[in-house]
Amino acid sequence: MSDENTISHEKVREEVINAIKAIDNGPQVLKLYMEMCARCGTCAEQCPVYYGEPTKERNPVLRSDLIRSTFKKHTTIAGKLLGALDGAGDFDGDMEKWVTQFYECTGCRRCATFCPFGIDNSVITRKGRAIADKLGLTPDTMKSVVKTSLETHNTDGASPEAFKSAIDFLEEEMKDEHGIDIKIPVDVEGAEFFYVPPSGDVLVNPEATTGIAKVFYVLGMQDNWTMSSKCFDGANYGLFTGNDTDMKADNKPYVDEAISLGSKYMFMGECGHAYRIMKMMMEKGKWWGDLPFKVVNCMEWTADQIEAGRLEFDKSKNPMPVTYHDPCNFGRSCGIVEDPRVILKATCQDFREMYPNRGENWCCGGGGGLSAMDDIHDFRMNVSGRKKMEQVKDTGAKYVATACSNCKRQFMQLIEYHKADFAVGGVHDMLSRAIMINGKAAERIDYES
Repeated sequence: MSDENTISHEKVREEVINAIKAIDNGPQVLKLYMEMCARCGTCAEQCPVYYGEPTKERNPVLRSDLIRSTFKKHTTIAGKLLGALDGAGDFDGDMEKWVTQFYECTGCRRCATFCPFGIDNSVITRKGRAIADKLGLTPDTMKSVVKTSLETHNTDGASPEAFKSAIDFLEEEMKDEHGIDIKIPVDVEGAEFFYVPPSGDVLVNPEATTGIAKVFYVLGMQDNWTMSSKCFDGANYGLFTGNDTDMKADNKPYVDEAISLGSKYMFMGECGHAYRIMKMMMEKGKWWGDLPFKVVNCMEWTADQIEAGRLEFDKSKNPMPVTYHDPCNFGRSCGIVEDPRVILKATCQDFREMYPNRGENWCCGGGGGLSAMDDIHDFRMNVSGRKKMEQVKDTGAKYVATACSNCKRQFMQLIEYHKADFAVGGVHDMLSRAIMINGKAAERIDYES
């Protein structure tokens, strides 16, 4: 090895060790995760990746030990004195292994639900990804998504003109379905609700957005909501790369837009990680101080309208067996589990649960941003997504409703790869097909991306 490469290797090693040592003075919860693990194996039993391939490389404990062992070696007395007897070990410098393993964790947080100490390996995973990101080693696909989103305010790189064309198309489709004009307002100042979906719910799987539009129409609130032609994608991959600066930079234009529009509510769409960032992190953490609006989720709001008896449905429009996949960020990180079920039970003839569900449900296998990484396609199809396919099969469902564009993409690829006999879509998709407007539901339209 040349001197140049040796210096480079030593520099990487130094930066990794210093970043891990900094945990000692960082958030208390991460430090506790370094010290508390009993290596009991409970997390492995509950991990979709380990379930799909129960090998040493897939074990959450050993993945987390990439950081934990180095932490013990450099910051704890027992680790310094006892070494491997205390689980301490020095960083071996293998950053290729580091990146591979931390990008094979879906960040689903199922481990934390069952761990007797509540250890959340996704927090350690995010630290591992953050270290890789600082060294410029984030996988190219993830880098590209973040760069695109920071430059265009959406992960698809779509222009305001492309967005407006998509909205025009959806309005035309709704007129074909119902014979009336149902508007999707854009850039309306003073609108009470500023709707922020994932861009996929406009550009790829639009029925979730038409469902929202129809609810506002039925309630006589067409003038009370708006979308933005500049900010129409709540997705934020800074959460997945571990880069807090990018995450906040991606978040800020949406906050500024809500303030500029004068909205009272940032009305988040069917995207669990977007809602988690906006509600649980940005709003509660007061990243930008006290805000003149509140963050709410569309499923909670729609479920409230249903339970208040303000909406009527024709369930015959959704006769097939339907199940619901709880996105990890909604189910475990935000506690939104009953509201989507209220919507689906009101709009579908044959709703079936998959088990386990709600906060104990299994990840689709594409969480943590992995669904965007086609270079690990086989891993997602055969390892991380294996348990989810078994769950769906056990229900006999012909349609999987889920509230997450990443989950939808993962399911679409699972369906194609395994030649499965079911479809996937959003929760408000089912509502869009069944909601009664002027006494009748929609004449069915099959949307194409």
